Amino acid sequence: MPPQRTPLRSTSGNSRKGPELTPYQRGQISGAKTAGSTPTEISREYELPYSTITSTLKVQDQRTEGASLPRPGRHVCYTPSEERKVLRHVRANPRQTYAELIEACGLSCHKNTVKAILRKHGIQNWIAKRRPYLTPAHAAQRLAWALKFKGRNAEEWGMIMWSDECSVEKGTGQRREWSFRTPSQKWHPEMVQTYSAGKTMKIMVWGGFWDTGRSNLYIMDRDFESKKHGYSANSYIEVLDAEVEPQHTNLEPGYEFMQDNASIHTAYKVRDWFADHGITQLMNWPPYSPDLNPIEHVWHELKCMVNEMFPELLTDKSKSEHARQRLESCLQAAWDCLPQSLFDNLYQSMPDRIEAVIQAKGWHTKY
Repeated sequence: MPPQRTPLRSTSGNSRKGPELTPYQRGQISGAKTAGSTPTEISREYELPYSTITSTLKVQDQRTEGASLPRPGRHVCYTPSEERKVLRHVRANPRQTYAELIEACGLSCHKNTVKAILRKHGIQNWIAKRRPYLTPAHAAQRLAWALKFKGRNAEEWGMIMWSDECSVEKGTGQRREWSFRTPSQKWHPEMVQTYSAGKTMKIMVWGGFWDTGRSNLYIMDRDFESKKHGYSANSYIEVLDAEVEPQHTNLEPGYEFMQDNASIHTAYKVRDWFADHGITQLMNWPPYSPDLNPIEHVWHELKCMVNEMFPELLTDKSKSEHARQRLESCLQAAWDCLPQSLFDNLYQSMPDRIEAVIQAKGWHTKY
């Protein structure tokens, strides 16, 4: 790495970039020549190479006020035909590596040259966004659903009880840290953000919100009578009995309940529960559509809030029952501390989410 200038040190006003002469120096040389001095005399007077004097005098009539002439630049090692071939190939094969691109196009240039070609046309190599797998049938269902509900405004979307489950792993959800440093300090211990390696404790939680409030954060229990001792429809009905039924009873008429197409949501006993309690659901929820469920964005904020309120959890490796109960109580406390403005902004974003799905013709969106 080149030496760095001492911070706040004064810089010389006589310094110049590179080996070029300044317009003032060129003016001195031109003036000395006009006065009758020979190139050798000028070279000795200003302590400059003889070749510099002669080359400066040779093109002095082509300069504008002593400014440097434009240079032709580095020789291009590819032809216009190869440039067009590169552009056609990346548009047809956007996920190839630079090595595969160079081989497929039969180029002999370096990877950086290919980068320069693409950058000239506004194309860069980006990390692909991760989204659920969609088929054309899934996209068609998403588009049909978005068109059906396009006319709803933000206030109407506020009358939806948005719900979902999330698996929270202890130690996850740290906000990305930034540090002020020099390039050479990149790997200094105090400049590195660490994370916990290995498996830690996981807890399944359920939550819901609407325009005027939110549910409690419910810690879900495994169904040990189920085949794999996981979370079943029975686990979900416990949530409905504890949170949805009492909350919905206290709301004005007209509120709908939203849930995705997880198997524990679509079981017959769950459908019967909603029918028995007279709770209307937001029907025909499209498959693989977390971008249409605003509560999905709450989980990241919840994990960040837990780490900010209880930083000791990041270093706690215990898997005891006490540690589990501690994590559960911390999650519930963090949920209660999430600002109402977060939930308001999320349900009010639904018209934009709907429009984004329509613009994408049912395919992936930025949400």
